[in-house]
Amino acid sequence: MNDSFVFGVTPFYFLRHGETPETEKGILQGQSESELSATGRKTAEAAAARLATVSLHSIYASPLKRTMQTAAIVSAATGVAVQTLPGLMERYWGIYEGQPNDERPASPDPETVETLADFSNRVLSAMRSISGQTPVLVVSHSGVFRVLARHAGLSMDDSTSIGSAQPLRLDPAQDQDLAWRISEVGG
Repeated sequence: MNDSFVFGVTPFYFLRHGETPETEKGILQGQSESELSATGRKTAEAAAARLATVSLHSIYASPLKRTMQTAAIVSAATGVAVQTLPGLMERYWGIYEGQPNDERPASPDPETVETLADFSNRVLSAMRSISGQTPVLVVSHSGVFRVLARHAGLSMDDSTSIGSAQPLRLDPAQDQDLAWRISEVGG
């Protein structure tokens, strides 16, 4: 487990944004803006209903439109205000944004793309900046989840994704040598 993965709000909940027309078509979005599709709104509403059973104290979200729309749906169901946190934005994919996912280079740091190290540092810094009472919900992106999972000792590579609008709970390991535990909320 990576010792640098320390912040003051554990356990915490994570929710990837709902589907967009681009995710439905397999388009790499990165930091480009997109809105939830009808399916994305429905799955976000279902996730919100599941998260309404948790006494959330705060919601932190990437400022990108798709995450803000998802977070707003959860906020309406839970009565908890949304705070934006730019460090939770998806990785910047440069010239590959708007292109099919399968055309993305296999290299971890292709030209024009935010380096994996910079992306990871940005995400972890954002997570460390969250403080206050728990439980906290983070509404963000699959790339952000992969960073968190890797630094929590879970094996995830760049091809691993989590489902859109799938609420998860992340609990720290009880032993330093073990990985964190991830469980689905109300699943």
